[in-house]
Amino acid sequence: MKFYELTPEKRREYLINQGIELDDIDETTLHELNNLSENVIGQLRFPVGVVQNLLVNGKSYLVPLATEEPSVVAAANHGASIFAKNGDVTAESKRTGIYGQITLQVDTKFDASELSQLFPIIIEQANSQFASLVKHGGGVRQIDLQQKDDLVMLRVLVDPAESMGANRVNSILEFVANKLATFPGVVDKLFAILSNYPSQFTKAQVELDVATVGGLKVAKRIALLSKIGQNDPFRAVTNNKGIMNGVDAVLLATGNDVRAVEAACGVWASEKGKYSSLSRWDVKDDKLIGSLTIPLAIGTVGGSINSRTDVKQSYRLLGQGITSSELANVIAAVGLANNLAALLAISTTGIQAGHMKLQAKNTVANLTATLREKKQVRQMMIDKKEYSLAAAEQFLKQIREGQ
Repeated sequence: MKFYELTPEKRREYLINQGIELDDIDETTLHELNNLSENVIGQLRFPVGVVQNLLVNGKSYLVPLATEEPSVVAAANHGASIFAKNGDVTAESKRTGIYGQITLQVDTKFDASELSQLFPIIIEQANSQFASLVKHGGGVRQIDLQQKDDLVMLRVLVDPAESMGANRVNSILEFVANKLATFPGVVDKLFAILSNYPSQFTKAQVELDVATVGGLKVAKRIALLSKIGQNDPFRAVTNNKGIMNGVDAVLLATGNDVRAVEAACGVWASEKGKYSSLSRWDVKDDKLIGSLTIPLAIGTVGGSINSRTDVKQSYRLLGQGITSSELANVIAAVGLANNLAALLAISTTGIQAGHMKLQAKNTVANLTATLREKKQVRQMMIDKKEYSLAAAEQFLKQIREGQ
């Protein structure tokens, strides 16, 4: 049998026989994971932290963040606490749909205007075929056509309702493409697949009293850093990485497609022909005003969301019944919170001091020591500002010698 045809237990047995040491995993979990992916042999776990009291559009949220980076969770909470002192985050999500592409190769018999006249009928047929999506408020909304020489490119807009919609959109595109394949002049169907090009945008905005970020001087430094990020790609990419720290952590926790959002955000950051910061901060009338607009093609149902117990826990934290638009608002607000915390740190104490204090927790985790000893070592690392594993081992030795 081929490797993918084996049971997960047999795959593990095969690897162990090759001399590879595998971590223990209970049988139930192993089989649950085997239903989600291919060639499954184990699991990789992420800690789930929480952002407390993120105020978005007048509502308080507990937001789960799946990340191994403690500073990401700390930064999101710090940013959220500053937001809360100033009211809330105003956010709006525009979910027009997901674009799919169908590209056909045609000959001289093809008539683009004749095909365009059939689009209403094709849309009706597709929505009839995928009636369950229409029932939930989605469906095919629009088809546009462009022709260049012997290539005809169709852009199909599909509203995925509350799901991210990738698989459903691809199925719809295949259905439509097969209908088009019989049209006079169509020689070949080259491809029919969704596009991850930005189409569903969410904007989050805050207005902060400069006193809550350390005063006017600090606020102006944040605005200056933002301005640099608008023009300097070296600063912009690091600024955006800080935003995506929070965004990706919520996407992971809620079972959404991190890769699709990352790809779309990369394109959106270059939308003006030059890579720049996704966020913007300005000082006006003693107020620090921040905004973030990002593409978020996400969902709250479908895919693996409904079949993963760990993801279901995240939705219980967020609040049962949260819509895709509402979740997108929350995600954008978290990204803006992380961005503020990073810019604030750079503008004042510097990013590394706080980061290394939190990283000390990861370092002491590698020590063979009791919980009490690890706590003591971590405090000594912070006090001495020495964060290497060698320093941790030396501090542990000192603790034991002093006992």
